[in-house]
Amino acid sequence: MKTRFCFFPLHLRKRGRRRNLRLLGALLVWGFLSCAVDLDESFAVVFPRSPLEEVLGEPHWRLEWYDPAGELRQTELDGRGRIEIRVMYQWPSPVTARPYWPERGIAPGICHPAGALYPFDVSGGKISLSWRGGVEAHFYHELSLARSLPGADPRRAPQYFDWQRFRSLLWEEAVEKLEEDPWLGDWKGMAEKTVLSGFRKSLIKVQSRIPVEVEIPCGGPWFSASPFRPAEPWVGGQRLVLNLPPGPEVYLCPQGVLRISPEIRLWRPF
Repeated sequence: MKTRFCFFPLHLRKRGRRRNLRLLGALLVWGFLSCAVDLDESFAVVFPRSPLEEVLGEPHWRLEWYDPAGELRQTELDGRGRIEIRVMYQWPSPVTARPYWPERGIAPGICHPAGALYPFDVSGGKISLSWRGGVEAHFYHELSLARSLPGADPRRAPQYFDWQRFRSLLWEEAVEKLEEDPWLGDWKGMAEKTVLSGFRKSLIKVQSRIPVEVEIPCGGPWFSASPFRPAEPWVGGQRLVLNLPPGPEVYLCPQGVLRISPEIRLWRPF
């Protein structure tokens, strides 16, 4: 006979009746989900297709998740790898998968990750990763890091966050500022303000961008490190003005990798 536990976290605020009711509703849903958790249950991980497969082939994956003890686990898989994982079931928890191509010298972290949030992306014994889920898992980790800020409210830790409302704001309402590419968001800044004063739609902002002139080294198609952007038909010798974030931005084509920032231009052929 398998053992089941029921966890029901009661962290209600004393003020803000509407907010308390919304949080109570989320906790009731979470309570019912937690009561159904089987401590021996594992989930088959389903990976999304990468847009870069068109030019680079199937990716390898660096998979990261929190186990039932709350320890961060990590493993590496090739494109045909299969794995089942047991996750931290007491709270919502993230799963992150970073695509990489070792035969091309493209390491984990160069391209933006896929991801999922337990239990929202679990169904039929599977946990399905998506590119949208990668953004959400990244924000989860940013919230976790921001908890160490002076004045951070421990009740605003990621395990207490209203992820269903967040998803509605970000995807269903198609927040205009991030409609082009959600990785343009200032996720670190959003996380820091959330743990200090709470999350609200007005916090969703894009990073500052700097126009930089770039000469394209060869023909495409060219892909951004973000899976949300379409391929660009740039040709060799073409000069473009790109709006770049403060840090480096990566573009890939069948011939190599281009790293650019306001300070550097680095072209590495395969």
